Amino acid sequence: MINVEWPGGAASHFTTTMRTPGDDFALAVGLLATEADITSQDISQSRYCVGPGNQQDYNTVTVTLRRPVSFNTSALRPVSCGWCGAQDLLQRLAPRIASNPQPPYHFEEIAHLFDEFDQRQANFRSTGASHAALLKARSEGSIVGEDVGRHNALDKAIGHAILDDIMLDGAIALLSGRAGSDLVLKASKVGVTHIASVSAPTAMAVELANQAGVTLLGFVRPGRFNLYSHAEGIIETYDATRVLR
Repeated sequence: MINVEWPGGAASHFTTTMRTPGDDFALAVGLLATEADITSQDISQSRYCVGPGNQQDYNTVTVTLRRPVSFNTSALRPVSCGWCGAQDLLQRLAPRIASNPQPPYHFEEIAHLFDEFDQRQANFRSTGASHAALLKARSEGSIVGEDVGRHNALDKAIGHAILDDIMLDGAIALLSGRAGSDLVLKASKVGVTHIASVSAPTAMAVELANQAGVTLLGFVRPGRFNLYSHAEGIIETYDATRVLR
């Protein structure tokens, strides 16, 4: 369970989500960043709550903010999709559509990042049943989040970036599974301009990526990939590349 509070107000329930334990503060902050537009400057502290008998409750996190924010509460958030039931994804995306153009990436850079990505998925190597997301800002090191849920993994990576005060404008996101509209939306709202997935995007994900100016790659493998939106964001040298429009 994730609660939110700020000066002058009592703690409010934000959401309850299933998750892989670990990186709980990053998960809470990442969710708030993509749904309440908080930044690193808004966070005062994150803490676990104390349960009955003064026992530490590691399943309840409270994020203290420096200012009030508005958000939609959720009784239970499933791990499979962060935006189930959303009526107007383009309206949610609107604040990021007019982002500044960013220089392209060479596909070789993305291929090298996937090599690193594979090495850093410790939970997947142990279980074979975990998702991961990698974020790489242009002038920073990479950040990896892992979770049983695809969107939780990305939220954890986003949360780590915010807690470390890393700007994600122009960053690239690597995804271990399907590039759904929920992940495109989350990534683009924090400034990511390139998304590369080992699997397919959904039709809505492609539409959102086109609207947001995001370069979206799918079925990324050594030496090949499918390009679904904004081809100008990639410099490639492989004949096997297919551009899908």
